Amino acid sequence: MHTAERLGIDSTPMEGVDAELIGEVFEKEIDGYICDVALVLGYHDDAEDYNAKLPKSRLAKEQVIQVL
Repeated sequence: MHTAERLGIDSTPMEGVDAELIGEVFEKEIDGYICDVALVLGYHDDAEDYNAKLPKSRLAKEQVIQVL
């Protein structure tokens, strides 16, 4: 992901992919391996990204980090 970013390519990981379906569709390419995580690569389009200009919300640090 770091290398893609340095090349100007956007990327994001995807969890919870359907490993069985991916195994069927890409049977020849993955050669028996099991896909647990997928990585999406591409370029964003500022004109089409309605979400980019919306205000972001973040949880307070105290809600995320608990000191035991």
